[in-house]
Amino acid sequence: MTPVAAHTASQADPAAAAPAGPLGEHGVTLLDLLSYIYLENDRPEKAAVLLAALDELGLADARLRVALALAQLRSGKPETALATLERVALRDGVSAAFHLVRAQALIALQRNAEAEAAMRAYVALRTGQQPPPSR
Repeated sequence: MTPVAAHTASQADPAAAAPAGPLGEHGVTLLDLLSYIYLENDRPEKAAVLLAALDELGLADARLRVALALAQLRSGKPETALATLERVALRDGVSAAFHLVRAQALIALQRNAEAEAAMRAYVALRTGQQPPPSR
C-alpha cells in the first residue's frame, strides 16, 4: 500500500490508523472492569495492582487514577492514596469523586480540618455550586 493510500485508508477508519496498544483493543476496559470487581469484593490490593499497571503504561485516565487512589486507601495506604490524588490534580484536574476520596484519605490520616474542606468541595461540585474557599 502506498503512503497516500495508507493515509486515505486511515482517514476513512480512524481505529485502523491507531494501534490498539499493548493490551489490545479492549484491554483497558477489561482491566477496569476487573479492578471494579476486586474493589466490590473486598480485594483492594488486587485492584490497586491492576490500576497501577494501567497508570504505569500511560493508559489510565483521571477516573482510573481516582479509582487507584480509592484502592490504595482501602488497602490501608492513605498516604499513597493522597500522593496519587496529588498527581491527578496536577495532570487532570479535580472532580467530585476526587474530593470524596481525598476526604476519606484525610480522615484516615486524622487530618479532619482538611477532610472537612474536601467534603465541602465534594458537596459543592455534586450540587453544582461553587466550591467554598478553603480555610
